[in-house]
Amino acid sequence: MSRPIPAGDYVEHFDPELPHHRAWLLAVLKHLVAHEPQALEEGGTLQRLWTAHQGGVASSPVAALPLPAPPPKPPSRANPLPVPWFAQLDSATDQGRRMCFSSSCAMLLAFLKPGVLSGPNGDDQYLTRVHQFGDTTDPAAQIKALASYGITARFSNQASFSTLEEQIAAGIPVPCGYLHRGPISRPGGGGHWLIVVGITPTHLIVHDPFGEADLVNGTTLGGIARFCRYSRRNFARRSMVEGGGTGWAVLAQGDGEPRSPHRSGPAIDRRHHRPQGLGDLQLLLCPMGGEGG
Repeated sequence: MSRPIPAGDYVEHFDPELPHHRAWLLAVLKHLVAHEPQALEEGGTLQRLWTAHQGGVASSPVAALPLPAPPPKPPSRANPLPVPWFAQLDSATDQGRRMCFSSSCAMLLAFLKPGVLSGPNGDDQYLTRVHQFGDTTDPAAQIKALASYGITARFSNQASFSTLEEQIAAGIPVPCGYLHRGPISRPGGGGHWLIVVGITPTHLIVHDPFGEADLVNGTTLGGIARFCRYSRRNFARRSMVEGGGTGWAVLAQGDGEPRSPHRSGPAIDRRHHRPQGLGDLQLLLCPMGGEGG
């Protein structure tokens, strides 16, 4: 009976004519490529064995063994996500003061499909597509417009902070609606939309197309509202007015997408979504360390 050959001696005793030797080599290479690719670096023992039998034993079956490709690296998940920002008030249309929903969904589209929208008024391009399906304030029109660009999404009025955490972890920003007027104790107004691009244990990080909001007093501070920090506590009182897990959101499909059953919710006031008479906005970048509400 022949003695077992230790794995370390295969370099010396490897016989490419023996099927079980060839099978062993392929199994080792697959394992190393998947788990220890550094073992196949230039100058390594297995790399020399592989090179020798590819170049010096061309007629051997071992020369035909394919070297497995390394597995793809999982995509990095930034938090906040580097989402482009659109300002609704610079719209060349007459919809600037009521197109927050479209501007927020346009930011989602621009992030998931880079290059589809061009220039600082890409949200105007998206709005044109929305109008093929309905009004800018209509969730169904937004979902159809996104679908026309190849994005599968759904409107939910059961969103929670867990929903947002899961979406951001999957690399998907989340357009969200909330009541933006009136004091925090009695939120009201026709409603406003922004997009959540990041989340922390205490804050949401948002792009607000209308400018930074004062969530406590229900007013607009204005400015270039990129990566603004809105406290979870105050945002919840304006976005989940019926209790936890009742937030309005557009959830695009992707890894980690929460799939809770849809239920009907309160009708959206579609008369207009914008306060009047704000005048010129001061162009300020919302600091990452600032407090938006």
